[in-house]
Amino acid sequence: MEFPHELKELYPAEIIEVRGNAEALTIILKPSVDIDKFSGLLQGAYTNLDEPMYLFLKHEGQQDFRKITLS
Repeated sequence: MEFPHELKELYPAEIIEVRGNAEALTIILKPSVDIDKFSGLLQGAYTNLDEPMYLFLKHEGQQDFRKITLS
C-alpha cells in the first residue's frame, strides 16, 4: 500500500497545510483538532505501507509537535 500525498484533500476539516518530501511530512493542523485522535485515525487508516512514513503533526502557530511513524 502506498501512502497518499494528498492528505489535505482527504482531511480538509483537520489540515491547514502539508509540507515535506517522500520520507517525512509535517502536517499543520487546525487549532480545534485533537492531535491524539487524529494521529490514531491516521495510524488506523494507513497500515501495511510499502515503506514507513514519518509524520510530524502540529497546530498552527505552536512549536510543539508529535512525531508518528506509519508502517
